[in-house]
Amino acid sequence: MYSDIVKDHFTHPRNVGEIENPDLIGTAKNEADGDQVQLHLKLEGNRIADVKMKVMGCVAAIASTSLFTEMIKGKTITDATVISKEELTANLGGLPEHKIRCSLTCIDALRKAVKRKD
Repeated sequence: MYSDIVKDHFTHPRNVGEIENPDLIGTAKNEADGDQVQLHLKLEGNRIADVKMKVMGCVAAIASTSLFTEMIKGKTITDATVISKEELTANLGGLPEHKIRCSLTCIDALRKAVKRKD
């Protein structure tokens, strides 16, 4: 049902925790199934120097957020915010169709963090 990439990020999630004195915090909740994601970001200029995550959710939500933190670290805010659900899902090796919505929660959390900055 899940790819080896999803299984790895679920069993060994990366960038778990909080950043002391983060520059940005974004929180999002998937109302359909209750997944919640909080991202803490440390910026250097317009680049994401560090990111930590807290996730309460299913396998897909945890794995997606873990991989997403790796994908956005080092990117500019602009480049990070244009990552699509299709790109994230492809990098995960795919997700079951009914679990793709779970991967959106981390993307929403980043976009909410950036909106607060503006």
